[in-house]
Amino acid sequence: MIKKLVLSLVIAQSGFCAFAQNSAISVSEYKERALEYSKQYKQAEQQRIATEAGVKSAKSAFLPQIDAAGSYQYRINKYDMALGGASVPMAHDSYSAEIGAVQSIYAGGAIYNSYKASQLQNDIAIESQKLTKDNVLYSADVLYWSTAARKEMYEIMTEYVQIIQQTYDLIAERFNDGLISKTDLLQVSSRLQEAQLQKVNALKAYQLSLENFNVLIGNNPSTPITLGDSITTAVVMPMEVGVTSAYSNRPEMKISDLQISLADRQVNLAKSKYLPNVAIGFKQTWGTTMINVSGETMWNSIAYASVQVPIFHWGGRLQNVRAAKAQKIAQELGYQITRDQVTNEVSNAWTNLQENTRLVDVANNTVNIAQENLDINTFSYAEGRLTILDVLQSQLTWIQAYTNLVNSHLQQKVSIADYQKAVGVNNY
Repeated sequence: MIKKLVLSLVIAQSGFCAFAQNSAISVSEYKERALEYSKQYKQAEQQRIATEAGVKSAKSAFLPQIDAAGSYQYRINKYDMALGGASVPMAHDSYSAEIGAVQSIYAGGAIYNSYKASQLQNDIAIESQKLTKDNVLYSADVLYWSTAARKEMYEIMTEYVQIIQQTYDLIAERFNDGLISKTDLLQVSSRLQEAQLQKVNALKAYQLSLENFNVLIGNNPSTPITLGDSITTAVVMPMEVGVTSAYSNRPEMKISDLQISLADRQVNLAKSKYLPNVAIGFKQTWGTTMINVSGETMWNSIAYASVQVPIFHWGGRLQNVRAAKAQKIAQELGYQITRDQVTNEVSNAWTNLQENTRLVDVANNTVNIAQENLDINTFSYAEGRLTILDVLQSQLTWIQAYTNLVNSHLQQKVSIADYQKAVGVNNY
């Protein structure tokens, strides 16, 4: 079992040697590359472009609409029309072409409200793209520090194995000299195997994290990567920002507010379907006459006006407007829900940041104590004043202290990202 563990570690470590040959990537560089590669962000950008085109399309409805049409008919059967007692043969071919322009004068506000709705949809798409950007960069930030933490844990576990190995070598030498019983040797040997297994698990976690790290920036999962920032790297602590600023900064709040305005436009659009429509137009036609005897053609110019007035639709107007108003109320409630969520996120994020920062200080002190305790107990055992159990316990305390230190640094880094995202202010 030990041979397999050692072999896997040698193979993995040979792969890590290649990492050092690559330029280190910092957390800021990693976030930039994640955003550059992100398919979600590119998708949001295309959706924004689509809504921009929608605005231009809706605006065109204010202008005259010009269309052309044509038709051709061939009568297979012979047909004679009786005119004044005489039988006149009709031509087999009939054809026409026309071009016309129509201008809407009044459409119940449908054109205006459709245009305003398209502008609101574009504004929503812009804020959605910002939200997608925040999410992508937040995910990259958390993944970077998680990978850095796993790297640190692997290095600590490597040192932990070395500490126990040194103890094992000392115990084995004393056992061979007949100075101690085999019980001490077996206890240390068991702890050494356990530590080697923990080192393998730490390495596996680090490798998996590196694969996820690579995928997020579009690399092959096995691409060698060197992290430029350590999990213990000092970062600038954010200042406390009031929740009011979060309301104005967060894309979610802006999207929710815009959706209320959009729902209001939908109410107006629902009403417009049941209001009068007035339009004017002009057509120029050319083709055979209606009574086509000789196949001669002629030009016709037609100016016209049209009016459509809805009269009775069996309560359709009332129900459609009622549904649109209900949707507006739902959006207003959604805004309040989003507002409450933002308030809660800001409060929780600030509390977590403060507490996790304190944990870092506590963990640092604990590590110093554990290191000193390990040194003293190891020396005392060598002098014969303590048992091996005391040394093993101090070693266990040492690894637990360092594990807590790494976790506290990771929690602090994640807390910073959480708070910056919660208040809508970040260093991206």
